[in-house]
Amino acid sequence: MKYILSIVVIAVLIGCSQASENKVNIVSSSEMKEIMSQDSIQLIDVRSLKEFREGHLKNAQNIIYDEDFAEKIKTLDKSRSVAVYCQTGRRSSDCSEILKKAGFEKIYDLDGGLSEWKYKEELVKE
Repeated sequence: MKYILSIVVIAVLIGCSQASENKVNIVSSSEMKEIMSQDSIQLIDVRSLKEFREGHLKNAQNIIYDEDFAEKIKTLDKSRSVAVYCQTGRRSSDCSEILKKAGFEKIYDLDGGLSEWKYKEELVKE
């Protein structure tokens, strides 16, 4: 009986640890700003090129959300964290799910997108 109980406890612990991986973390502006300071973060702006040029977060790369998004993200490193944003959070939410299905383990999504970004003076314009 103890043996069976031990196996059940181990199975539950493994299941819980796996459930915590590969999930989308919705983050605030201040949390995103902190995440952006990590050297290993892959920061992705999924808006159009026009929107990106009007102002984007420092060090962001523009990977436009369209029907080819799943193909485009193959250039990213799945072992590194990825942070994604758009203007309002709708597109980035969709992209986060695509990243999750593609096997990315640590995904951050800016809550409310740039419309909720508190540090507007720090946006980079091209």
